[in-house]
Formats: sequence, structure tokens, C-alpha cells
Amino acid sequence: MDRLRQLFAVVENNGYTTAERFRKEVESTGISADDFRLRRTMAKLNSLGDQPIDCDLFAKIIGEELITLNKILTRKLVIPDWLEFCSDIDIVFREVALETAGSNADYIPILRDADPDKWGAALCTVDGQRIGLGDTNIYHSIQSVCKPINYAYALATEGIEFTHKFVGVEPSGRRFNDLTMLTDARPYNPCVNAGAIMTAGIVASGSPELNAREITQQIMNLWSKLCGYSAEVLFSEVTMKSERDTADTNFAIAHLLRGQTGLPRGVDLQKMMEVYLSCCSIEMTTKMLSVAAATLANGGVCPITGEQVLTTDVVKKTLSIMQMAGMYDNAGAFVLEVGLPAKSGVAGALLVVVPNLMGFATFSPRLDEFGNSVRGVSFCRQLVDRFTFHMYDSLSGGRSGCKHDPRASQKSRKQSDMSDLCWALSYGDLYAAKVRDLILECMISVSLADGELEETEIKIIGEIYAEILGLQPNYSELRALALSKQESETQAKQLGVNTPFQNLIELLKKELPLLDDNACEMILESAFRVACADGEVEEEEEQMLQAIANALGVNKRALELEISLFKRHLAAK
Repeated sequence: MDRLRQLFAVVENNGYTTAERFRKEVESTGISADDFRLRRTMAKLNSLGDQPIDCDLFAKIIGEELITLNKILTRKLVIPDWLEFCSDIDIVFREVALETAGSNADYIPILRDADPDKWGAALCTVDGQRIGLGDTNIYHSIQSVCKPINYAYALATEGIEFTHKFVGVEPSGRRFNDLTMLTDARPYNPCVNAGAIMTAGIVASGSPELNAREITQQIMNLWSKLCGYSAEVLFSEVTMKSERDTADTNFAIAHLLRGQTGLPRGVDLQKMMEVYLSCCSIEMTTKMLSVAAATLANGGVCPITGEQVLTTDVVKKTLSIMQMAGMYDNAGAFVLEVGLPAKSGVAGALLVVVPNLMGFATFSPRLDEFGNSVRGVSFCRQLVDRFTFHMYDSLSGGRSGCKHDPRASQKSRKQSDMSDLCWALSYGDLYAAKVRDLILECMISVSLADGELEETEIKIIGEIYAEILGLQPNYSELRALALSKQESETQAKQLGVNTPFQNLIELLKKELPLLDDNACEMILESAFRVACADGEVEEEEEQMLQAIANALGVNKRALELEISLFKRHLAAK
């Protein structure tokens, strides 16, 4: 009962809670009140109306779904600091919205005439936490985003061996509609047009009793499962007609495939092309695509239904194809910079998978020279600059440039880091002493940004020192050190030699190889707190903070998150 009372304390106020308060607490973690795992609990809450709920009634309400609710209410979901994470995502979203480069695809009227200013981004974690920003409920054709799912469908229905007998798994490095094939005359992979057309042939040949539209419906049914039936998967006859009217090159590819290798089971070429073009004409929203991406991130299990939609083996192969070929002939650069499996479509959609964490999707019709959404690619790059999403970020050796790992509570981690530092200092640890000294040096230097050091500023340094290190400073020694720095700063400026701050920057650069992310964050945060102590950051203080961040190797985007996070905490006090 003690654990239940602790859980009740999360939602109660003066010994009671209400259904509305309970729902709001759940939703603040990113979980929808209609989540399939909470159906029994929410049904009971709905029957109570506004009735006050005490701890005993609370226990009866949640008992059948206790494990799930304990995970939710104690913030043990894959992204524990959900509201903080959403605030960070909103910053990225608004910044990317300012980009207006690129232009709509113009070879199909419905794509050419789409509103180029539409911009939406949606995310869904493997625990079912969801957020949508901007134009996330607008239906649009998925175009080439269909290709990896068609491949997954082929693997699941026709088998790996048969599928790869007709389609290769190599990156092409060529335009998506290039006619070049592998040396054995197979298409390079399922994401180039030749490979996607052949994949459509594999699927069509496996269902001779069905026409192209019926086969497309089967694939639409797969999309419905992938997105957790969150909305209806649609089909656009208008897009299909435009696709068919402008498909000369694709028909040429189909004839080339038939002439060189033959089509799977001798499938009718027209039927194969109808399946291929129909799949490109499927319409979905960004929110739906984000859940589908999360299902792939979750090994084929849809996070909002719990259904095993695809086997893990099929998902692994699908993500591998997306990784190497999902971004047309810019796939190599995308992997280098972003390091995530992704697939784009010329209508402006982009589907991205962060394995074991989340999936996300964006929609913006303006495309770059490779046919990828400009804003979508920028959104990916900015996320990877701020968070440890790149597949090789784990190789950083504790030095990621202070990028955030949303899987861990930033607040809990920092509290743990500070506790460890204080504990180590008490035993004379040299590394901890070095970090402490650098923290003091940076705080004093930022306080001297205006050239003067007041008694109140020394007091502020002492308070921040005590909060970060958990130790009360000797104020006499602190004052003496600060005044000495001030005198040295003045003399250096008069003599035209390096100032103590410039020497500090060189020292930070020298020590950087020996400092991990935790130390760099504490040093930078201590300096930032001093700069913010008077309620604003002056221009010279901001320049000093940037210099400290650069010397510590802190990623620029990660620094923005640190500053934003601290400002939010200040505003909440």
C-alpha cells in the first residue's frame, strides 16, 4: 500500500484527486487518455464524473492496469522528461519553419499546386508518447515513402529468398529513375524506381486472383496496422491518374526489366505498374506516418495498439534498406550527417526511424535538388545536432558535445553528477578538483564581463557554487580569488597582453580531452547561471558563454537547449 500511496501522491491534492486531474497527469507524459493499455482505468474514471477520488478508490480504479500506470506516473517511459523534450522539439520546429528554400515537384499537377508553406512534424515513441506540431493532419500522397513498406510486404508474403532473387540490396549512388542495373541485371535496391517496380511485380505475382487495386488495398491495410488505425488510410484517384499520365520513364524501366531478367512468375507488366503507381497514390497524414515509423522503431510492434505488425527480421532488413538508399542519391550524405534510417517522397513527406526510441515524420512540399524535403532534412539535422540520435553517437566516449539523451532524465542525471562530484571532492579526487577549479574560474570571469565585481556578485558565485557542488565555499578565499582575477584582468588590458579570460579559454581547450560531457555541462551551466543572475544575459556575457562553449566542444545546438532549459526553469520558479 505504501507504493500505491506514493503513486497516488503524484495525482492528489489535499488527499483527493479527480478524473480530470488524473487524465491531465497521464497526458503530460505524452500518453493519450484513449491509449489501449488504459481502457479499463479510463472507463472507470469516466463513470465517476467529478466525484472526488481518495487513495482507496484510486487503488480500485487502477488495479487492473497498475504496471502500465506505475510506469507512466513515475515517469519511467522511454522519454521521461516529456514536456521538456516537447519544448525542445518546438524550438527546432519553429526554427526550421523559417527556411523557404526549394520548390515543389512540378511533373504532377497535384504536387506542383500544393501549398509550399505547409509544414508539419509529428513524433511517436516506442512507448506511445506522441506530439504533433503544425500541419500534421493534412492528407498527402506518400509517393516513394511507400517503397520500403512495399519491400517489407514482399518479404512478409513472398519470402526473403524469392524477393532478393529479383531485387538487389546495394546502394546505387544514382538518380532514383536511373536505368542502370547490377551486373546480374537486378535493380540495385527496393528504393530506386527499378527496384520498387520489381517489388510491385513480386507482390502482384503472388496474388494472381486479385487485381491491382485489390492488391493496393492489402498494402493499405498494412499501413493501417502500422499506424495503429489512428486514422483512415486513403487513396487518391486524381494522383493515380497524374502518375499514370507521366509514367513514361517508369514504363520504360518496366519493359527493360522484363527484357533483361523477366518478371516474377511472368506477372502482367500492366498490373505490376498499376500496383506500383497506386501505392505512390496512397494518402496519409504526418501523424499517421509518425506512428508507422514508431512501429518500425519498435521492431514491428505498434506502440499504440500492441499488435505485432511485422516480424523483427523483416523490420531489420527494411531499416537497412532505408539506411543506405532511402534518401535518393543523397543517401550517403544523409547517413553521414544524420545517421538514421529514413525515406522521403516527392510530395514532401519524410519518415524517419530512431531504433528502440521513436519514429517521426515531417511534411513540407519544397524539395531540394535530390527530391528530398528541405525542411524535413533540416529538421533531422537539427535534431541530431541536439540529441544523441545518430547511430554512432554511442561511440562518443562520453564526449558527444553535450548533446542531450532524451532517454535519460536530464534533471536526475545532473543531480547525480553533482552528487558524485561532491563525494569525490571529499576524498581528494584530482579530476573532481580540476572540474571545481574550472567552474570557479568560469563563474568569476563571466562576473567580470562589465569590468567590475560587486559584493552581490561574489555572493551569487558562492550560492551557485554551493548548489552545484553541494559545498559551502569559504567566502574570504572566494573574495580574494575574485578580486585577484579582477586586478589581473585590468592589468592585462592596460599592457595589451592576454587577459585571464583568454588564458582560461586556452586552458579549457587544453583540458578538453580529459573532460567528459558531464563535466563540460557543469562548467558551462555554472557560467550561464552567473550570467543570468540579474535576469538577463548581456551581449558581452553571451559572447563569453559562446567562447566557453566552443572551448569545451559543446555543440551549438546543444548549447541552445541548455540555455532554453535553464530559462524555463527560471521562469517556473
